[in-house]
Formats: sequence, C-alpha cells, structure tokens
Amino acid sequence: MRMRRSGFTQVGMALAAVVAISACDNMTGIESIDDPVLRDMALVAADAALEDVNTWAQPFGFGAPGAEMGRAMGGPGKAVGRAGGRRGLGHAGSGTVERTFYDAVGNEQAELDDLTTERIEVVTEVGGDVSRENWAASVYRVRTMTLTGLEGEETHRTVNGTGESKISRSRHTDEGNRSYEMTGSITYNDVVVPIPGSDPRYPISGTITHAMESTRTDADGTETKSMTMTITFDGDETASAVVNGESVEIDLTTREGRHPFRGRGGKSGG
Repeated sequence: MRMRRSGFTQVGMALAAVVAISACDNMTGIESIDDPVLRDMALVAADAALEDVNTWAQPFGFGAPGAEMGRAMGGPGKAVGRAGGRRGLGHAGSGTVERTFYDAVGNEQAELDDLTTERIEVVTEVGGDVSRENWAASVYRVRTMTLTGLEGEETHRTVNGTGESKISRSRHTDEGNRSYEMTGSITYNDVVVPIPGSDPRYPISGTITHAMESTRTDADGTETKSMTMTITFDGDETASAVVNGESVEIDLTTREGRHPFRGRGGKSGG
C-alpha cells in the first residue's frame, strides 16, 4: 500500500563544532569491552536508543515547539521538532516528523482518531549537536517507523522499522582524544511501548539493533572498525545490550549529558 507523503521538508540544520566534555570512566559499566573504539560506538548507539525511548513517551506531535497540542497530535503531515534530549525530538538541533494514519482495514485517515486509528507511519529526520560525558558530536538520524496496535482504548503500541545515522566529528576523551566519522543503520523489531503518559514509560519488550562503522584518519593512516549492538527491553529502567558479543547495561533514566551505561554499583557512570 502506498503511503501518502505530505510535503516532508527537512528543516535547515546548523551542525556546529562542539567541544568534548571530559569525565571519569571508571564506573561506566562497559569495562568488559577492551577496545576503546567499540566503546565509543556503543556510546553513540546508546544515545540514539535514549532518544528513541524519550520520543516514544511523547504524543504523536513529538513535542513540536509552538504547535497547539491537539493539532500536533491529530493533524496530518509534518511537524517541526528538535533533536535529542528528554523531550524526544527536543534539544539543540532541528528536524521534521511526518505522520500518516490508517484504520484497521488499511484506509488512510485525514487525522488521528482515538478509537479507529490502528496504524501510524512515521518518518522522523533530526540533526544537531549532542554531548555526553567524554563525548561530543554532530548527529544526523533518519527513522521510518510503523506504530501498530492503536485501535480502541489501547495501553501499549508496537514499533517496527528502520533508520540510518551519520555522526560527524565524534570526539571521545576518556582515554586521550579520539575523533571519528561514523555511519550506521538501525532496525526496530517488535518494540512494545506504553502509551504516552504511562508510568512507567519504558518499553516492555522488543529489540533495537545498531550496525555501525567508524572511520578514524590521523597521521598513521585510516582505520575502520565495525560494531553490532542489539538492545533488548524488558519493561524496567534498564535495557540489556550486546556489543560484538560483550554484554553491557543501558540506564534509561540517564539525565541529559550524562553517561548512559550502568556502573559496577548499579548507577550511571561518571
């Protein structure tokens, strides 16, 4: 079935150079990964997962600044958002979100209907400068997601889809200064999330898989490394992840700018 687009227009993005933040690395909960490059890519993937979780907790307007909430939730077409942060598409940066609504038999709807809308096709495009402890970069991500299970008085919905990312000037400073260009793909597989406003708001099942490549060029030449990270949700405030065979834990409650990995004592690192 062909999805009608409604003038999906990318908002102009100013991706400025950023200054990395240095902090402790002895409590990151990611010590099992010896290779610092893989740790760096895992950090980038975890940051994207936090953006996803925070976005899914918002209404369908994805926190579009300046938009009246009813129109943002129900209106067709695109809404302007901001990239990253606890408000989903929110923080320094810019982007767009496009939504198309369908009922249970596949008929396209002009707007969201609380009872009869069964599926929403969502395309988001965000970019901006992001920083966490030991890391700063310019981030650009595009996601195409299908949200199902909305018909009637829903309590949860299911997310499937794909995405792509490009990380420029990714700079990491926990063990010296490491800078990369990174690219990656994202796969969402049956991620079941509570409806916006639920408490707790964390996904109860499903996975996100990041496949990434990192290229570093310096006086010694060019080096490229690959990483696959699969993140699994179980409903609580943490998500388990496997990075090239090594297990780590992501703290979904991580505050803005903090390191997202659980430490040895059960708290976020830093």
